[in-house]
Parts: sequence; C-alpha cells; structure tokens
Amino acid sequence: MFTIEMLPANEGDALWIEYGSDPVRRILVDCGRKTAYRAIADRVARDPSLAFELFVLTHVDADHIAGAVPLLQDARFDRERVKDIWFNGWRHLNGLRHDYEGDIPDTLSAKQGEYFGALLRDRDYPWNGFFDGYAVVVDDDGPLPTLQLEGGMKVTLLAPSWEKLREMRGRWEDELLSHDSDQRLDPGDYERALELLGRDRRHRPDVLSSGHEGPIVVSELVELPFDPDQSEPNGSSIAFLAEFDHRAVLFAGDAHAPQLEDSLKRLLVARGLEVLKLDAFKMSHHGSARNNSSSLLELIDCPRYLISTNGSRHHHPDPAALARVLDLYDGGVELYFNYLSDETALWQDLQLTRRHRYKAFYPGDEGYMKVVL
Repeated sequence: MFTIEMLPANEGDALWIEYGSDPVRRILVDCGRKTAYRAIADRVARDPSLAFELFVLTHVDADHIAGAVPLLQDARFDRERVKDIWFNGWRHLNGLRHDYEGDIPDTLSAKQGEYFGALLRDRDYPWNGFFDGYAVVVDDDGPLPTLQLEGGMKVTLLAPSWEKLREMRGRWEDELLSHDSDQRLDPGDYERALELLGRDRRHRPDVLSSGHEGPIVVSELVELPFDPDQSEPNGSSIAFLAEFDHRAVLFAGDAHAPQLEDSLKRLLVARGLEVLKLDAFKMSHHGSARNNSSSLLELIDCPRYLISTNGSRHHHPDPAALARVLDLYDGGVELYFNYLSDETALWQDLQLTRRHRYKAFYPGDEGYMKVVL
C-alpha cells in the first residue's frame, strides 16, 4: 500500500503519506495553515499509537509552516509521535548543527522558522537526525543523499542545494529587520523566540489562477515562455523522491525547476536511465508555471499529477503548467486536486478532457483528496 492524502491546507501543502501494512507507516510533509493543523491533530487524538517515520517541513513559507507551529505545541502531538523531523533552521543555513552554541554570523531568520526551531529544541524533538543534526541539503557532487525508512520506503533527497540555502540567509535577514524593536528576534535566539511565541495568538494550538479568462487552449499555453521562480524561500525548499514497493512519487515542495532538473539528471546518470518513471508527481509550488518547466517535465514519465491549493492568494495552479503536462502525452494523464475552485474547475471541461484524453479528480464529501497507488 502506498497512498497520498492532500489535506485541506488552503493555498498550501499538508501531505499525509501511508505505506506498507501490519503496521502501516506514515510520513507527514508540511502542515499548511491552521485548517491542516486541526485535521492532523484530530487524527492523532483518535489513535494514541499513531506515529510518523518522518516529518518534512520543506521551507518557511507560511502556507507550509503556519500549521506546524501550533502542532508542535499541541499536547496531542509529542516527540514520541515522530522518529525524525527534517527542517532547515537558521544554523543550518550557516552550515552548522542545530545545537551549535558558538559564534554565529550576524544574520537573521524568518520568525515562523525561529518559532518552529525553538519548539523543536525546547521539546527535544529529533531534528535532522539522518544528517546528524546538520542541514538537509544536496551537495554539489557525489551521490544524492538516500535514506531507507522502516518498512522499506526509500527517500532520495533532490533539493535544496547549498547555493539556495545561502541565498535564503539574506532573505531571512531582510524579513526580520522590518520588525519593530519589541518584535526583535536575533539569529538563533531560541529563548527569545519562545518568549515572542508565547505572546503570539495566531500561532497557538486550539483549546482541547493567474486570472485566466476564456477557454483553455493547450497549444497556445505551451508556447508561453518559461519565467523561472526567483523566490529565496521556494529555492530553499526540501524536495525528495519516495520509492516503495515498485512505486515512486516525487514530492517537489516549492523547489525551483532548475534545481530539480539538475538533481534528476544526476539520478538518471547514476541509475543508467534516460527518463525517471513515476507513479505520481506532487507538482512544485502548487502547479505554478514558474516552477514546472517543460524541461523538468520531460525528465519524468508520470501518469498522475497532484496539485495542492485552493487557488487563493496566488491563483494556482497556472493553466500554462498543466498545459505543459498535457502537451507531453497522448492521453492517459490524471490530474488530482484537493479543492474545487475557480482555478481548478477549468480542468473539468468536457470538451477539454475529451480533446486531450485526461481525467480530473476532485475531493468528495470527506474534504480531502486521497490518491491510491
């Protein structure tokens, strides 16, 4: 068994992965906003034995991390629930372990990232254990980092690179320098982060498109030039390949397309392949046209494309990104959405589905999308 659930995370990601049987094992990827936190906490509360082999917090964008901060404070979720948490905090951006106490370069980090890191440390959660407490990162050469989880799941890291983590340092500095003095948070000051978090009601746990108009024309959309994402937080995103029982899924987070292309090319060379066969691809950055290039999509052979977003804020998915997918195949593609929104409803048009011979799936009454491989 290998299933992926895209939980209701507003415009963000919260992915509940299960694999194997007797026992079923789990991976959690991101925690969206508070809607996703509540869905996860409620499930955990119903089953005291439920635990995760791995919890990946891909990067510090609010639509990925905002729900994770209250989750770590919720009494229903504790360190016994998870074997390892992957998250690159401020020390990791400087090439240090999360528990390093010496002199640290004078730069600042994003507030939610500091909150999350302070909670991991304060509550003694396992943190980047597979990397011995150092950054979750892909080196510029050599084999890609590969982990074998209990139960047989193989995880191969594809992003981020050291270059992307270095770029993120400056972005985090700019973000926190904009705060007033009463919100000042120095780099890696866990005690100060906990103090500020105690006063921040937005992050407390609960008490127990692109404006596209007109018909979709795939042949026109695929001719639009690729404008690559330059966002530092997205560039720092953790992305990985998960393989179990002859099935493979690429979880791209919000990673930049060139970074994914570079890692996939390295993987293909190492495995002696021309293209990587996947069973599903959780598209980068909620189906953004700036993160899913044709050159990236041409490196994989995949029948299922997963898009996690309600379309708010940035109106994802972009029609051009999905048009690039359909243009590569002569039918047989399946699109999975975890919301029926103005942006995703475009893809249930009967004429469009017949012309390009694909299927579009939307959540039912349960409110989330479950993909069974």
